[in-house]
Amino acid sequence: MTFHNPWFLAALIGIVGWFHVKLLAEFLNLSRLSKEVPEPMRDVMTEEDLERAMEYHVALAKLEITRDGVMLGLFILFWWVGGFQWLDGLTSNIGGNAIVSGLLLISVLTALQGLLALPFDLWRTFGVETEFGFNTTTFSTFIGDRLKGLFLGALLGLPLLAVVLWLFERTPYAALWAWVVTTAVGLLMSWLSPRLIAPLFLKFTPLEDGPLRRAIMTLAEKLQFPVGEISIVDGSRRSTKANAFFTGFGSTKRIALFDTLLDGYTQDGIVGVLAHEIGHSKLKHVPKQIAVGLAQSALMFGLLHFALHDERLYAAFGVRYPSIAMGLVLFSLVYGPWSHLLDAPLQGITRKHEFEADRFAAESTGSPEPLMASLKKLSRDHLAHLTPHPFYVKLHYSHPPLLERLQALAKAK
Repeated sequence: MTFHNPWFLAALIGIVGWFHVKLLAEFLNLSRLSKEVPEPMRDVMTEEDLERAMEYHVALAKLEITRDGVMLGLFILFWWVGGFQWLDGLTSNIGGNAIVSGLLLISVLTALQGLLALPFDLWRTFGVETEFGFNTTTFSTFIGDRLKGLFLGALLGLPLLAVVLWLFERTPYAALWAWVVTTAVGLLMSWLSPRLIAPLFLKFTPLEDGPLRRAIMTLAEKLQFPVGEISIVDGSRRSTKANAFFTGFGSTKRIALFDTLLDGYTQDGIVGVLAHEIGHSKLKHVPKQIAVGLAQSALMFGLLHFALHDERLYAAFGVRYPSIAMGLVLFSLVYGPWSHLLDAPLQGITRKHEFEADRFAAESTGSPEPLMASLKKLSRDHLAHLTPHPFYVKLHYSHPPLLERLQALAKAK
């Protein structure tokens, strides 16, 4: 490791710099916590609700800062005591050939990262979320979800990783082929997920015939939006927070309503939320976001092609013998923090899409009021930060702040 190595400098500046950027954003965001209920929220929110929201965000910030600080410290320690070289030697001796050793190396690092993050996940779920009345997850459900995630990660991720390692070991233009393969698998999983993966974590029950179902189907028919199924999801088994989402393509489209959304939200409000989601589809936001994602991954694989053949990358982390698997790991460590430079403007595009979908919902339902009412209630019930700092919004928000959305919707009246 040397300060003359550009990869070493890029890693150190990127990893440590991103930590401090996030830290600054957290403090700026806390400084913007509203001291009084904003006028548009006064019909649904009390001073007590606002005080509780402030306490919630302070608790979340403490958790985030502590987790990021601990993870950064442990990573720097592992890096500077030669942990990568030690782990590379260990997995190489056990694995035998390059692909098996590579799978073992990445699996060990992934498991280690998961174990280090587990105490903070527990703190958030059974500490912060429980304290503020959101968590309904039992410990057995919490552990079961993570075991399912590990199983699916191994079942689906390891074969894909093996193919990527094989491509880089054996074929010319490996980065191009790896991009094609990972893109194809990603699109396939988007199609399979509603039927095969989501039911492993959530219970889907068909919405019974009634006024709500008929209102949803009337809206879908009016907007020429094909719906294969409308289901109620047992979200209350994990959290009191309400939500709704769409999954699938074509005739496999599934509208999923969390059971918590049905409690306390009006039929018109729920229809307004769904009209917003349909707006994303009708306005072609999904293919646009997929195209952006493909461009991002193409850039990443292009840079990876050059990184894997630069011995200075391995030297920056104290690794003496270059390998494809270790190169993938080290490149991801360097690329990850710097990729946020791309994420910020792309988040701006998604926030623009949210405004467009809000406007679509207002026009398709004939009024912005139902969606506005639901957004206000969702924000109150979720203890949302009503006046986030613009810098924090640019870094982290895929949706515009509530007050900006309400202001834009009010103009649609």
